[in-house]
Amino acid sequence: MTNYFASTNTVEDIKTLYRNLAMQHHPDRGGNEEVMKEINRQYHEALKACEGKTSQTAEGDERTYHYKADVENELMDKLLELLKLRSLNIALIGYWIWVSGDTKPNREALKAAGLQWHSERKVWYYKPQGWKKSKKSKGSLTELAQKYGYKGFQTADTERMPTVT
Repeated sequence: MTNYFASTNTVEDIKTLYRNLAMQHHPDRGGNEEVMKEINRQYHEALKACEGKTSQTAEGDERTYHYKADVENELMDKLLELLKLRSLNIALIGYWIWVSGDTKPNREALKAAGLQWHSERKVWYYKPQGWKKSKKSKGSLTELAQKYGYKGFQTADTERMPTVT
């Protein structure tokens, strides 16, 4: 059996590898269900092993990772649901999903998926169930991405999303 996460050392590495593996092996995208189940199992084991590890943010702040299986599963399921839509740019920033691109034709599907419109940033967003806002962030999505981490996805018929720097 393949150990998919053997070469990963950080939460960021684990999550990046998982997203790539999910895009490749998820049954909704033509992959094998048994392989995906094994990837999911190993993903959660790898994250559990990182419980309590400290990492440094781009601003030099230290963050301690706390494993949240329910949130991780919810976000991965939501991303896979959104990837079925067309002409969207999807950004996972921290634990929130931000969606831009040609959203008008997808408006009803985005609402049905539980996304809300952010009137100031002019994008759709999803936050995990029970996620509480601490304080309203005035920062741009680029600033949020620098603070909380970023991973971008494009759905079919979408031009490449600009790199967040």
